[in-house]
Amino acid sequence: RLTLVVDENPAPVAAEFTLGEAMHPLALETRLRVNAYSNVRVIAETEDGALHMAGRFVRASGGCAAPAMKDAEEAMASLGETRVRWFDETPAASGMQREVQVMFRHPNYSGLQRDQITHLFIPAHFVDEVEVRQGDEILFSMTGGISLSEDPSFRFRYADDGTGGLKVTASDTEGNTFGGDFTAGM
Repeated sequence: RLTLVVDENPAPVAAEFTLGEAMHPLALETRLRVNAYSNVRVIAETEDGALHMAGRFVRASGGCAAPAMKDAEEAMASLGETRVRWFDETPAASGMQREVQVMFRHPNYSGLQRDQITHLFIPAHFVDEVEVRQGDEILFSMTGGISLSEDPSFRFRYADDGTGGLKVTASDTEGNTFGGDFTAGM
C-alpha cells in the first residue's frame, strides 16, 4: 500500500494506492494539488506490515483553491473521457516490463474553488476511485481525495502477462463511472 500525503493541504491524504503483484512498486506517478509550501510524503506499507516514508519539501501554493483551467461546460462535456498511452507498443511478451499512462478528463473540483463570475464556491466533484486490471489481476486500485489534480493521470510500470490489455474503471463523487478496455497499439 502507498499513501500520498500533502501536509499543508486542507485534506492532507491525497490518495491511497493498493498495488498488485505485477506492479513495479517504485514506478507510480500522479499529479497533485499543493495548497501551500508543504512537505509531500509517500508512506509505503510492505506485505510484512513495515512502514517506510520518503518525502520532499515543495514550494507551491494555491492549488486546492486555484480556479479550474477549463470552462465548466467544456469540462463537463468531456467528463470521464479515458485514454491509455503505452510508451512501448511492441507486441506483448509475458513478463515484459511496460510503462503506461492512464488519463481521465475530469475537473476534479475540490470544493474550495470559486466560480469566477458568481464568486460562489463550486461544489466538490472529483475522481475518488480508480482500478486498473490486467485480465483478472489487479495492477492497482486508488482511493483519492481533493488533492488530485484536474484531469487526473497515473503513469506506472508493470509486468505484462502477454495479453497487452488493460481494464480501467473509475468513479467520481457524483456516482459517474467511466473507463474501458484498452489494448497496446490501439
